[in-house]
Amino acid sequence: MRLSLLVNILVVFAVATTLIGASLFMGLLAVPGGAAVATTRPPSTGPLPTLNPTPSSVPSETPSVAPTVRPTAGGTYVVQPDDTLSTIADLFGVSYLLIAEANQIPPPYTIHVGDELFIPVPESACGDYQMYTVKPGDYLLLIANQYGVDWTDLADFNNLPTEEIHPGDILCIPAPGWTPLPTPAE
Repeated sequence: MRLSLLVNILVVFAVATTLIGASLFMGLLAVPGGAAVATTRPPSTGPLPTLNPTPSSVPSETPSVAPTVRPTAGGTYVVQPDDTLSTIADLFGVSYLLIAEANQIPPPYTIHVGDELFIPVPESACGDYQMYTVKPGDYLLLIANQYGVDWTDLADFNNLPTEEIHPGDILCIPAPGWTPLPTPAE
């Protein structure tokens, strides 16, 4: 009889934690001290936030003209009140999981107002090659060693004019027999 009672308690506990976890994931429950992954609030009708082209940029207080197009990935974004990873991901057209991975945000994906997030470019930026989003503290030799390639091949493959890389930059990892990626038209 005791084994049966213990099994019943464990089943109830498993069901409860699954429901709570799913509710947190879907944004139905608030996360103390941070934003939930998803939200049920209506879309903002105010101006779209600006994208800082480099992590060292300071965001402007108020944009002089509200952007009329969706911001693009590949820079940084400062978390605003009521932001969630989902709303930020929707704003830039990328997956919230991609943003969480690029910024090393573990589940339950808690973010705070003022956090500076790196917005990665989706996988398609590298075609059939593996993609890597540069994180704070990364440098070419470290990344190259991680993937078993020469750092000069990594730089040449990505047409880097210098060895300088920044968090949020996208690097494509060369495969054996690679040729440099085409340089984007300016």
